[in-house]
Amino acid sequence: MNSIQAIQMAARLANQGKLVKAQKICQDIITSNEKFHPAYHLLGQLAFQDGRLDIAAQLLKNASDLDPKRASYYRDLAEVLFHSNKLKDTLLFVRRALDINSEDPKTHFLSGLTLMKNGEGELAIKSFETVINLAPNFGAAYNNIGSLLESSGRLDEAIKNYKEAIRIDANNIQAQNNLASTMIATGDMERAKKHLFLAIKTDPSYIEAHHNLSGLKKYKKSDQDLKNLKKIAKDPIKLSSINQVRLHFILAKAHSDIGEHDRAFFYYQLANTKMRSNLEYNQKVAEKVNIDLINVFNIDYFGSDQILDNEDPTPIFIVGMPRSGSTLVEQIVASHSEVYAAGELTLLGDIIKSKIDKFPVDLETLNKDELKNIGKDYLAEIKKIAPNAKRIVDKMPGNYQFIGLISKILPGARIIHTKRNPIDCCFSIYTRLFLEKVHYAYDLGELGNYYKLYEDLMDYWRDLLSDGIMIEVNYEGVVGDFEGEARKILDFIDLEWEDSVLGFHKQAGVIKTASAAQVRKPIYQTSIQRWRVYEKHLRPLIELLEQK
Repeated sequence: MNSIQAIQMAARLANQGKLVKAQKICQDIITSNEKFHPAYHLLGQLAFQDGRLDIAAQLLKNASDLDPKRASYYRDLAEVLFHSNKLKDTLLFVRRALDINSEDPKTHFLSGLTLMKNGEGELAIKSFETVINLAPNFGAAYNNIGSLLESSGRLDEAIKNYKEAIRIDANNIQAQNNLASTMIATGDMERAKKHLFLAIKTDPSYIEAHHNLSGLKKYKKSDQDLKNLKKIAKDPIKLSSINQVRLHFILAKAHSDIGEHDRAFFYYQLANTKMRSNLEYNQKVAEKVNIDLINVFNIDYFGSDQILDNEDPTPIFIVGMPRSGSTLVEQIVASHSEVYAAGELTLLGDIIKSKIDKFPVDLETLNKDELKNIGKDYLAEIKKIAPNAKRIVDKMPGNYQFIGLISKILPGARIIHTKRNPIDCCFSIYTRLFLEKVHYAYDLGELGNYYKLYEDLMDYWRDLLSDGIMIEVNYEGVVGDFEGEARKILDFIDLEWEDSVLGFHKQAGVIKTASAAQVRKPIYQTSIQRWRVYEKHLRPLIELLEQK
């Protein structure tokens, strides 16, 4: 049997799952003919399947060195490098593959994945569009274009691409789930459920769809979804780390729905402990930030001149802790015809980072004009988002750390500080998996300590801010007297009352937070004192929050 016959046999064995035998044949071929590149290529593919990425990369490099005119060798090497997170090298070998064969949709798809992972969204979209031109039924390309469009806020286009991916393959569970997520953000809950049910029907163990669905339904003891989840939970090690976290949060929510609160808290603890093990958080660093803020923004700083050049009333900042009612207040304000809700913008933090290395201590190195430019740049950027809006809402809760700076560089801006019962707020945070990284959220002790730092800083700002810059809105107050609080908020931002505000839950627009489903409902009181049924489990947190 010659080398060609032997490699054909090895390929057949590999397809049959007889990997050890296939590897042995390849090794025997190389022993007799060390320049027979197909044997290196197949060995590399087998090592890749087995998760031995470094070995796979070396074997595929050997194959491409021996036959540098074969595009598939470079493509397969690039795929291994992509999974090794070596993005620069991935793109190098993708380009070599495309130089040889520019008509291969798989190579263009890999290019798109790499650019996507590297944060080059527009270039990634072009790569995926090339895939579609070459292979019109390549559904995964439509799905990825949809994800990129969604992340840039182009939701209508994203939905079209998700639907096209589903048209090509109704069993594309990623596209079904992504379409549902977009529909949740835009308030189309019933259609979102339909797509999540379809994804789960195709794959009952698809955790991402279960997680999205858990926010839209109330579980019952006889629930088939709950039975599926319990079955998956018997062997969670099969799931990725983040999906183990999702699974435990879903089970906690389900047991809470059916009134089994001890069991629910058991799963909340599992979810949070698992998530915390994947994150770095240093309480001392958080404490140092507070100290630095108070030192920099001292009485002298507040007593000095504001930068009146930027006295534009357009920006409205909603700040506070997550789960404090900020999304509810945003929707109330955004129900006004002259207001645009821009969501949780990282814009102000990004501009500050572009000007100084370390906030807040490096602010003292900036002169008045440089400070003015931070405010000027912020105003220019938010007006690009909604040029015709009289007020634009930036609902980044963490902007509470920038209140001192905002009062200086944007004196026309208004700040709405949303507050909630501390135990309800912290417990609500503890029951959520956040889209963004909220590092302090997954340990009750760290969460309680962070909350106290937040309270200390807000007390400091409150004492030093001039009248009329900030208003405080209590979640419980809004629930108890919705119209009265809504009128107070609109008066604070100098807008006339509109009856449309009373129908805030019908407001069109995008909500991309953990509260997306809740704020699509009329005001309800079930979130007040929700922590009571978990009180015995929360004693350490409660005692920490009650410390003076």
